[in-house]
Amino acid sequence: MKKSELFELRKKVGNPASLFGAVDCVINDGPAKGVRVFHVRNGKGLEATVAADRGLDIPHLIYKGVNMGFASKTGMRSPYLYVEDGVRGFLKQFYAGLMTTCGITYSGAPCKDAERDLGLHGPYSNTPAGECSARVEYEGDDAVIIITGKVREACVFEENMQLTRQMKIYTEKDEIEVTDRVENLGFADQPSMMVYHINFGYPMLDAGAKVYTNAANVEPRDEWAKTGPGTYDVIDEPEIGRAEQCYFHTEFKGDSGIAMIHNEKLGLAAAIEFDRKAFPILCEWKCMMAGDYALGLEPTAAGVMGREYAREKGILPIVKPGECADYKFKLSFLDDKEAISKMIEKM
Repeated sequence: MKKSELFELRKKVGNPASLFGAVDCVINDGPAKGVRVFHVRNGKGLEATVAADRGLDIPHLIYKGVNMGFASKTGMRSPYLYVEDGVRGFLKQFYAGLMTTCGITYSGAPCKDAERDLGLHGPYSNTPAGECSARVEYEGDDAVIIITGKVREACVFEENMQLTRQMKIYTEKDEIEVTDRVENLGFADQPSMMVYHINFGYPMLDAGAKVYTNAANVEPRDEWAKTGPGTYDVIDEPEIGRAEQCYFHTEFKGDSGIAMIHNEKLGLAAAIEFDRKAFPILCEWKCMMAGDYALGLEPTAAGVMGREYAREKGILPIVKPGECADYKFKLSFLDDKEAISKMIEKM
């Protein structure tokens, strides 16, 4: 929506918030009872739920009437039901949605590092954000919905890390921009091991959909990913009991890393563009298991093999006391053939 059009719009619409903006809500039933969320509409066909009580992540996103994200069987759950317990603690809370953030000081596989037992993907997505707000501002003539908040990972005698998030949902284009700043508020060096679990599900994810990245190198995580059914770049039909396959994309061409899923049958695509320096590895999580049918395209700061592995390989980012690490990426949703073709040409 353009500011210059508001005068004419108000002749037809008493309250422009009925067309675009963010509504602050609380879920009132089941395991999600009491969870605070923002329901967002950009007025062009993009609708999203942003969960303030789950780290300002995105449990639901609809584009042009089509579900984009992977809605897992757990459904939305209160963060107060979370118990860190290896792999299972995270997975019992993993609603997935379009975006689940993992971190702050550790993410990826569970491990033991620096004499601590670390669970799968860290506590971030089960931590309520504080100082949350949603508002509409204008960048030039264009209205932008801005959601902000802070998440802290802290422990007496140990880390004191704060992530400040700004999420912009544009009204003149179908884009979401996420900017995170991780600040070390303590007095010792701390790791910053962020993973952005961006998940696609049915009907956006369906057999025949294709995956594109601009990575020069793609490596299977293990022998099953290498020799199992299918390929990394084409989505298959779901199969009962089929194990997940993961691929690591590196050495991105150009200034930015790009990953995209294209469902030609629907005429829709969704792309992620990210800073290749902040995110040197993109993990592709291809899960063709019936009932857990999902594709994750995950920009990572240090991979998903766990903090111990990242430390041993010398790829663990460290934030010094008083310093910050910045993470930024953009999600674009496309329904124009020419725009989709131009994006594919970048790969």
